[in-house]
Amino acid sequence: MFDEKAQLYTLEGVAAAMLMLLVIVYAIDATSMTPLTSSTSNVHVESELQALGQDILNMMDYAEPGYNSNLKNDIITWDGSEYIWNGSSYVGGSGTLSNNLSAMLNATLIRQGIAHNVEIIYLDDVTLTPSSMNLIYNGDPSYSAVVVSRKIVLQDTDSPSNFNIKDIDPSTSLFNIVEVKLVLWRN
Repeated sequence: MFDEKAQLYTLEGVAAAMLMLLVIVYAIDATSMTPLTSSTSNVHVESELQALGQDILNMMDYAEPGYNSNLKNDIITWDGSEYIWNGSSYVGGSGTLSNNLSAMLNATLIRQGIAHNVEIIYLDDVTLTPSSMNLIYNGDPSYSAVVVSRKIVLQDTDSPSNFNIKDIDPSTSLFNIVEVKLVLWRN
């Protein structure tokens, strides 16, 4: 017996095999295979870090009407020194940092192994351009670091003890505008 449709079945089989091979190649190419590439889980971690950092700053900046927030009080009483985490506390040129911000960062970020820097950005009193100082510096952030910030308005009645931050307009009650920038990254 001779089957006249054998060539057609063979051609269909080859076409189906090619189609399956192309689907497999496409699926492998579309999937991240190396741990160094940005993946969905990495984006998820960055989103969680951003939410955590913003929540910390929002909570620290909350105050009842008529009172300063903990974050504002920490900026007002900061002496301009840079602090580094030494494994048990933040230490710097003027000793150990012990304020509301350091307690919050210790309770949240340090316990979870999240590296962080806190930078204070303010307006220069002469040029009105942004200047910055590190409040907490724990090294250079990784490429996947997340930055969150919060602006604090300082009035003349606040009398900041940091002499690097100057009054930008002595004729008004506005003293300066300070941005607290929190940089977070996983080690």
